[in-house]
Order: sequence, then structure tokens, then C-alpha cells
Amino acid sequence: MPGGLLEPLTRRRLGGAALVLAGLVVASVVLWQILRGDDSSGAEKSPVRLVSVPDLGLAFAHPRSWKTSVGGRVIRLRSPDGSAVMTFASPVRGRHPSQVKAALERALRERLKPATVLRDGAGRLGTRTAASFELSGFGPGRARTRALALVEDTPHRTYAVTLLTPGRPSRKRLLEATEVLASVRLSKPLVRR
Repeated sequence: MPGGLLEPLTRRRLGGAALVLAGLVVASVVLWQILRGDDSSGAEKSPVRLVSVPDLGLAFAHPRSWKTSVGGRVIRLRSPDGSAVMTFASPVRGRHPSQVKAALERALRERLKPATVLRDGAGRLGTRTAASFELSGFGPGRARTRALALVEDTPHRTYAVTLLTPGRPSRKRLLEATEVLASVRLSKPLVRR
């Protein structure tokens, strides 16, 4: 392959990575300012942490106080008090939003049995419009639990995001979770050679 053809590909890949990084920086600054401004006691808030998984084409920001765990193609976030749990997953390659949404709904209905659908329609995942639904049911210990699910796809992968909260989550946790969802960026996965 002539050397002249590799240069535009490299420039394009670097340009895309720079745009994703710029988006994350802006999202983290906005998230940090909102979280800092929400504290009426004047105590300093923890800064945000940027998470980037190039192999999945997924990036987002979350408060540093939230705990992160990774297992394969699944990333879990847990709020400091454990009241909010968010899961990011990319179970399949390619565009399969209907199948992933149906499987996710079945799994959540089973987990929160008996579950009621509160809403089914469009939602926001970063700057994208995603398929979304919300369920209410009973989680461990028969505690009332709400689940928000978002499913979005790119030509490369399908993504599923789930947020579990108590039946009446705190305003602070909802604001933090909303900002995490707003910071999500999906891009072409990096292919390792």
C-alpha cells in the first residue's frame, strides 16, 4: 500500500479521537460545575473521572466518588451510598437495537418481578436519541426499585445502559446520573492489531 494512503487514514483517526476527547473534557467541566454548584454546605465536591474504552468505542464522565468495576464488555458504576447503580454494556457488534432492548426488558422484568412499564419511548444518551423504557418493580429485599434503560447503536456496536435506583431516589443522585448519561460519547471502536 502506498505511503500516501496511510497518512489521511491516520489523520482522520487522530481527528476523531481528538473530537471525542474534546467532548469528554467539555462534559467533565460541565458536570464538575453542576456538582460543585449543587452543594449548599460549601464543601468541595470530588472532581470527575473520565472513562474511555476505545475497544468498545465508549466514553463518559462520572463523579470521582462513584465506584467503577469492569468485567469484559460491562462497566458498572455505583454511587457512594449504593442507592444508584448504572451499567454500561455493549453485548453485540453491529446494529441490533430491537433485539437488545427486548432482551434487556425481559431481564429487568424478571429481576424486578412484578414489574410495571412506566414509560416506553425515546431518551437521551449523550447527544444521541436512544430507545428507552422505564420500569418499576421490587428488587432485593422486596424494596421498590426503578429501572431506566437506554439502547443505542452505531454501525459498529449496540450499547445498553441501565440505571437502577430506589422507588424515590434523591435529587442529588438523579442529577449525577443524568449528567453521566449526558456525557456519554459513542465512536468507532479502536481495532487493535
